[in-house]
Amino acid sequence: MTAIDILNKLNDQQKASLLCGAGFFSTREIKEAGIDRMQFLDGGTGMNFEQLFGDIFIAYAIENGYTREQFDHVIHNFYKLDNLTDEEKKLRDELFEKLTRYTGGFEPHPGCYPPGILLGSTWNPEVVYENGQALGLEARMYKVSCLLGTPNVNLLREPRNGRFFEGYSEDPLVGGLLGREMVKGVESQQVASDVKHFAANNLEINRSGIDQRISRRALEEMYLPAFEKCVKAGAATVMAAYPKINGEHCTENPWLLREVLKDRWGFEGLCMTDWGACVGDSGDSVASGIDLLMLGPWNKEDEILAALADGRLSREDFEDACLRFIELGIKYNKNDTTFPVPYDEYIEKGRKACYDACAEGIVMLKNENALFPLDDMNRVTLYGSDELRIYGSGSAQVITDRAPSLKDVFGQNKDGDVAVVVVSLPSAEGTDRVDLKLPDEYRRLIRGLINDGSKKICLVLNVPGPVELTEFIDDIDAVFLIYYPGMEGARALYDIMSGKVNPSGRLTVTFPKRYEDTPAFLNYPDGFTCVYGEDIYVGYRGYEKRKVEPLFPFGFGLSYTDFEIENMHLDKSEYALGDTVKVSFTLKNTGTRDGAQVVQLYVGDSVSMQSKPVKELRAFGKYELKAGQSADYELEVSINDIGSYSEDYGKFLIEDGIYEVSLGFSSSDIRKKCSFRLREGSPELMLGIHSRVLDIMYIPSLRDALVEDIRRTGADLQTLIDNERYTPNARINVIYKNAEEFNNFVKEYNNYLKE
Repeated sequence: MTAIDILNKLNDQQKASLLCGAGFFSTREIKEAGIDRMQFLDGGTGMNFEQLFGDIFIAYAIENGYTREQFDHVIHNFYKLDNLTDEEKKLRDELFEKLTRYTGGFEPHPGCYPPGILLGSTWNPEVVYENGQALGLEARMYKVSCLLGTPNVNLLREPRNGRFFEGYSEDPLVGGLLGREMVKGVESQQVASDVKHFAANNLEINRSGIDQRISRRALEEMYLPAFEKCVKAGAATVMAAYPKINGEHCTENPWLLREVLKDRWGFEGLCMTDWGACVGDSGDSVASGIDLLMLGPWNKEDEILAALADGRLSREDFEDACLRFIELGIKYNKNDTTFPVPYDEYIEKGRKACYDACAEGIVMLKNENALFPLDDMNRVTLYGSDELRIYGSGSAQVITDRAPSLKDVFGQNKDGDVAVVVVSLPSAEGTDRVDLKLPDEYRRLIRGLINDGSKKICLVLNVPGPVELTEFIDDIDAVFLIYYPGMEGARALYDIMSGKVNPSGRLTVTFPKRYEDTPAFLNYPDGFTCVYGEDIYVGYRGYEKRKVEPLFPFGFGLSYTDFEIENMHLDKSEYALGDTVKVSFTLKNTGTRDGAQVVQLYVGDSVSMQSKPVKELRAFGKYELKAGQSADYELEVSINDIGSYSEDYGKFLIEDGIYEVSLGFSSSDIRKKCSFRLREGSPELMLGIHSRVLDIMYIPSLRDALVEDIRRTGADLQTLIDNERYTPNARINVIYKNAEEFNNFVKEYNNYLKE
């Protein structure tokens, strides 16, 4: 039976009910029409048991005399039986048995996987895809049809953001190219992926009502591209965000949901609200492009039907939303199918995916005098946090018994000469960090070890994002950044420190020397308005434009071996619109260990009519080489992808001129450069009748030719003079309606370009 067949069986009341969630994480069912309940769940880092149990088993617990407090305590201590009372242990045994039956006889031992920021730090699409596959299998195990937050590609703009760890990068290219691999991986398991939060959910403060004032250029260049890549990779669902953008709630924003998402990008899936994000009329949200209102029970069918009756919601859009919902169920509601792999294989696939991500995503930030790798891991004595935080709080929390502790992996040696200080900081949905400082207890511990002087000191940053380290960075010997690594974090860290694994993680965010140096520092809101005053200058773009030196630059990371780039060259010296720039180079491992390096390609346009970043990441590749090995590689950049959004013309435009291409190992570590000429860019920006008065008024030959044409055609010369004095940004073809007749001027500017 097709979606159309099912739709035709329904009356309008039933159709409207489908667009309203039934439970906290479940959808409506209409058995007589063949529409079954779908289970959704937050799962970007694994199964959120609190949500799963709450949706499926809370009624059972209450009916059998247990309190909500007991139920909650059992969930959060599901694998810590010593924390439970006898009565709670009884409930836990009952829930364990019920969940085992629910999964088809498989005991519940969910995996915990790295969040976006660590996956991003791998710079490896294959590893992200592998983790997507593992998460898809987890979803199949627990009969989840749609895995929420796979991926979260919100730009990492402000490091205090409580959900900073969920995103991939401060650069939209990294977030988009890696995020789409998560989409593909999850979808490969016949589970619906979910791209969130659309769009620009970059802070947690007042998230449900805050109005984010963002320029159209910043939206188009920075905040939308990663979503577009995920949508075009086949994402089944997109989640609309809580905040307002320029005065309109994302869930009631037809420009965002219809014009951009559905019309321009051709999104054919389902667009849902974030949980409770619709604060206005439900009918207006559906009219704006929402296809499913969550959380349930929503029970606002009447608002949808009222909007349909009074014409605010068209019949076409109403039934399109219903079809999208029905089609999602047909394609992804696989709860009656057999689990696709043996249990042991599922466990191993998850373990390997998490380990691979940690092994490639953990970033070594400092290694003074080649302290690591250690020849003897018995030299390590652990300080600081007793346990790793393997996940962030909120939607990303995962309750599991599959994560070995630090002490299990590293042992409990008390006499080592290398002090490994584990700095573990919380971060949570719903609230932002107060600052980027380390808590006093860690600062006292680190300072005490420095003053003692008897041990080498290594920091392990088990943190959600950048922290301030300037106070003691010069006095410590090594730093490893592990973020929230998931269940294999301790093992991967041990293998990196011991040299079994050569670290290859690279930063996808900039670490500042101090919070005040961050580009968005002065724009943190006090209330319900947040002005994105840094505009397009997020992350490294802002540091470089303002000439502020960071502590660790974007793209940075150390290895136990060394690399060099040689023989960089382009396939041509001149390009036109639509061409592809092919950048060839040789990468050589000049050290004594096998290892992997991330080569980053940046493009800059230093002479431009628009304000632009010094350079922008346009391509990257991660390459593994044996000690002493060299190999030839090629990276490609489409000329059509190097433009900037023009608010004057309402589209991306590309200027002609000279562009500089840089290859390096971070935004600050550029090893090779070359340049190319773009002979003819977008016509709107070509020097001529589309130019601003400002662009030609100081070039005598061009101004003389323009004056000659103005007089010859009988136009008003005073108009040019007035614009030179008061509005030099005015365009010639705007102030002169007969500008197409300025033939001498056009000829002269063509000669000027050739010169």
